Amino acid sequence: MTTSIVTSPARPTTDPAPDRATKDLRRATTLILAGVIAEFVVTLFHPSHAAPNDHHAAFAEYAESHAWIPVHLGQFAAGLLIILGFVALLRALEPTSRSPLTIRAGQAAAVLAAAVTAVLQAVDGIALKHAVDSLATVPAALQAAAFHDAETVRWVEWSMAAYYRMTIGLTLVIIGVAIVTARSLPRWTGVFAAVAGLAFVVDGVQVGYSGFAGSTVANLVSLAGLVAFGVVTTVASWRRR
Repeated sequence: MTTSIVTSPARPTTDPAPDRATKDLRRATTLILAGVIAEFVVTLFHPSHAAPNDHHAAFAEYAESHAWIPVHLGQFAAGLLIILGFVALLRALEPTSRSPLTIRAGQAAAVLAAAVTAVLQAVDGIALKHAVDSLATVPAALQAAAFHDAETVRWVEWSMAAYYRMTIGLTLVIIGVAIVTARSLPRWTGVFAAVAGLAFVVDGVQVGYSGFAGSTVANLVSLAGLVAFGVVTTVASWRRR
């Protein structure tokens, strides 16, 4: 008699290589998280001792800053990195999405947010700096007129900051819906995007009415929600099999 021994195939010792969809998700979520971190680091160098709605004190502080324009260029680059991550994420969600219209709407909102970001940083990072520098150097007889000019630029900044928050908020809400209607990421991660987006919209409306009156609840929720969204989606994409 002969005895046959059947051996089972050896199990792989390593996980299989990620497919293209997983790579796209990882790339997109990592871009968002990297942009959020870059925005936080750059903003640390932004002058912020004076109350933003105290224009006399704030303008004097801004005029003394030698890093004002570089800081705002850095904020612009970080903001575009976040939005690029949004677009990449929507594209990565598209193959499993049950609502192509949601993907298209999110991409359009992201492009609009990028355009508003560019205008905001141009007004805040360049126009306002030149206005407050002029205010700090003009003769006393022209101080009132120069201050009014600087305030006008500030009010334009308020309007762009309000619309920046609202367009970013709209983009995040649509991304939240896109995640829920797709199968690429856990649906609960979309809740973070939706909550952050709604908070951004509320904060934008508040800025339109009262300017930079300090950190409001909506402002804190929007920032915390965006950070949480970047973290949970990055972790989820890298844990994806």
